[in-house]
Amino acid sequence: MENRLSVAKHLTDEEYKYLLGTHAKHTGIMGLGERAEYDLSKIVKVERGNGCLHVHYSNGDWWHYTPSGAWY
Repeated sequence: MENRLSVAKHLTDEEYKYLLGTHAKHTGIMGLGERAEYDLSKIVKVERGNGCLHVHYSNGDWWHYTPSGAWY
C-alpha cells in the first residue's frame, strides 16, 4: 500500500487495512470536536499488541484496535 501514514509503515497490508477500518468506525461515533482530536494525522505511534494494534494519539490517549473492527 502506498501513501501510508509514516508511523504505520512497518505494518503489513492487512494490519494497515484494519487500522484504517477500525479508525473509521471509531471516529464515526464521535462528535466533530472530539473527532478532530483523533484524526489520522494525530496518530503518533502504532505498535503491535497481542492480536491487536496499540494506536497512540498526540493528545496522550491510546486505544487497542482489533482486526474485527473493535476498539477498547
